[in-house]
Amino acid sequence: IVPKWAHHKHVARTHYDKELLDEEIRPHWGKPLPELVKVLYGTENTEEALANNALSHEQFPKILFNGSIELLMSLHKKGIKTGIITATSRFNFEHDIDLHKFPRASIDYTQTADDTPYHKPDARVFEPAIAWLRERTIEPNEVVYVADGLHDMNAAIGVGFQFVGVETGLVKGSDFLAKGVKSFPTIMDINRVVSLPDSSS
Repeated sequence: IVPKWAHHKHVARTHYDKELLDEEIRPHWGKPLPELVKVLYGTENTEEALANNALSHEQFPKILFNGSIELLMSLHKKGIKTGIITATSRFNFEHDIDLHKFPRASIDYTQTADDTPYHKPDARVFEPAIAWLRERTIEPNEVVYVADGLHDMNAAIGVGFQFVGVETGLVKGSDFLAKGVKSFPTIMDINRVVSLPDSSS
């Protein structure tokens, strides 16, 4: 979270003479990038805001959560379909995938803000994913969606997915629990559970 927020603070300070606070960013985190930059930078010029953001994009590389690649590879080896659905642009997403050398063979489905007019917490954001799943005879109630925000949770549950929270600092475990959903402190903790041998074997 910190490097991404630092990037937005840098853009706001450099191009808009605005000092962004965490309290201003947090309520909007998870919105699609075109909408997010308008709100955070206080401008209606989306194209210019995105261009200003892109100018310093490589100065603020996103940090990969420990265990992310291991979890994807572990699920892939078990024959479980995996996907990444993000509110960022396809350009930023592809850059991050290449930067962190994600094993693309372990990712079966990807979706960015460019692929749908709907965005979390609107459950319709998952319509492209559900179409892809049903082509493979996978129903929504068979899907486990892992994310770190309540807007993610609301969208996932709204479409019939199961949901597991990750306590990255955006939402506390107690907040997830209050909503009746399970959460883990880190992605590595999820990976440990996934990596346990099947008791039926």
